[in-house]
Amino acid sequence: METLAEQYRDLSRRNTALKRINKRLSSWLIAFIILFLLAIGYIVYIEHFTPFFGRFPTLEQNHQALLTQKEILQSEIDSLSRVNDMLIEASPYYTGVFFEVQIGAFENFDLEKYKEGLSQLNIDYRGNVVQYTLGKFRDLSTALSFQKDMQKMGVKDAFIVAKIDGKRVPVKEAVAEAERLKNPT
Repeated sequence: METLAEQYRDLSRRNTALKRINKRLSSWLIAFIILFLLAIGYIVYIEHFTPFFGRFPTLEQNHQALLTQKEILQSEIDSLSRVNDMLIEASPYYTGVFFEVQIGAFENFDLEKYKEGLSQLNIDYRGNVVQYTLGKFRDLSTALSFQKDMQKMGVKDAFIVAKIDGKRVPVKEAVAEAERLKNPT
């Protein structure tokens, strides 16, 4: 059995070891806190001033140059998109959704022989009836505006015709398909 003096000496050694460990942990904790505060201070500093080191100014210049280049490219893309839409609208082929303005449907009256001179006149045959449409618009609002202008010119019965891939469909169906193509999910 241990004497009280031996137990005291053993506890005294353990206490000394714990004090050393505690002192080391305290110094590590203080060093960590100092480094953490320095890092936070540097981050706050570089938000307001030029940093001491690093390539931040060069990166900012490169970023600005890329933003300018992006704007130029976006402008070119928009321009090409408009040209592409014009070419598609002038094409005799149908792909996608189009709106046209029908200016008449007649029996025993055919303008086919004039079609070469009337490049934007579209002729559809439905049995004995020949239907004439003008324009080929990607959006309904432009077609409606054109329809109103045609009515002002005296074509009172002008109305909107919708087509999907060349097939005549109800206007509501074409509008829904155009929305679906714009926002695919």
